[in-house]
Amino acid sequence: MSDHISKVSSLLTSRLEGKELSPADQQYLDEWLAASPGNRDLLSKLDDPAYLREELQKMVRYDAEASWNKIQPAPAIGRQRWKYWTAAAAVLLAIAGVGYYLLSKPPKPVDLAVEKPANDVAAPAQTKATITLHDGRRITIDSVNTGTMVVQGDIAVQKTAGGQIVYSGDGSAPQPVGFNILSNPRGSGVISLVLSDGTKVWLNADSEIRYPVSFQGDLREVQMQGEAFFEVARNEKQPFVVTANGTVVQVTGTHFNVNAYQEEASLKVTLLEGGVKVSKNQQTVLLAPGQQAQVSDHINIDKSADTEQVMAWKNGYFSFKGADIYTAMRQMSRWYDVDVQFNDNITELFYGDISRDKNISSVLKMLETTGSVRFTTKGKLIEVNK
Repeated sequence: MSDHISKVSSLLTSRLEGKELSPADQQYLDEWLAASPGNRDLLSKLDDPAYLREELQKMVRYDAEASWNKIQPAPAIGRQRWKYWTAAAAVLLAIAGVGYYLLSKPPKPVDLAVEKPANDVAAPAQTKATITLHDGRRITIDSVNTGTMVVQGDIAVQKTAGGQIVYSGDGSAPQPVGFNILSNPRGSGVISLVLSDGTKVWLNADSEIRYPVSFQGDLREVQMQGEAFFEVARNEKQPFVVTANGTVVQVTGTHFNVNAYQEEASLKVTLLEGGVKVSKNQQTVLLAPGQQAQVSDHINIDKSADTEQVMAWKNGYFSFKGADIYTAMRQMSRWYDVDVQFNDNITELFYGDISRDKNISSVLKMLETTGSVRFTTKGKLIEVNK
């Protein structure tokens, strides 16, 4: 069995390093993958940088921090950055007790007794979002059961089993235009909303959107602050308009993200699909998919935006690709509902992806591996030091 484990470990390492396997070796690896779902799961995990970092930290009697620093190069992208994660995978296979990972049957759980920091902060386990109705009543989403929460005119506001808020009804009955406000505070999970026209909206923590119960007139208009992702239902006769911080985004049907946190240097509109028109102060630009409008006093266009990084919040992880510590900590402040105090000036740029389901200590430890920053957690206060 040990020879088998050693060979599989070697083949996996070669694969992760991009080396071409011989037909016989490839067949050997394919047969091992086919032998168990657990084997296929391991291969998937070895492609996940966050998993590699976490497993290295958990090695019994193994100085994970020191070894991680040894394989961590200066910040890089592309091929060099992939080699970084490949090296981590190779280290993991070499030191983790490969028999634990490579046996075909699921391993018996092992208690690795990782000490939890005394002042750790957990990721949001639920949403704290509220809806303020046009008559002033406020509904806390997690306090109501699945089903219809309220009826406004001929529009029913429902909560699905998955926690999504859905406005349903044709809105054809004559009724005054009433507005609702969906607010998602700091320390709250992402909330999903389906407007009466079928448009889907995802709202990040520390964000808010104001919208009509049903859309009437020539435009479908909403106002927002914070960050939201829109999948707009197509209707060329009734364009969809998003207003945020004096910026107007107009579409007929498309997918785009708006980052309008006031503490950020600029408002950013990133287009994933379709087309949008972005306007502010008499300036108007048209975006194509993959482009980003960066709006401050003027509008600049990034023609090759990193859409994967932009959408990381909606897909459940933090993505730092050359982010400074101030940008990274603003994201964590909103997600974990913590305050941040900077005791030193940090100039290092940070790279890495990590799940937003992790406690804040896991994210901070990842940043600390650069050796350029240290954190102290005191309840809801995070102190940042060199």
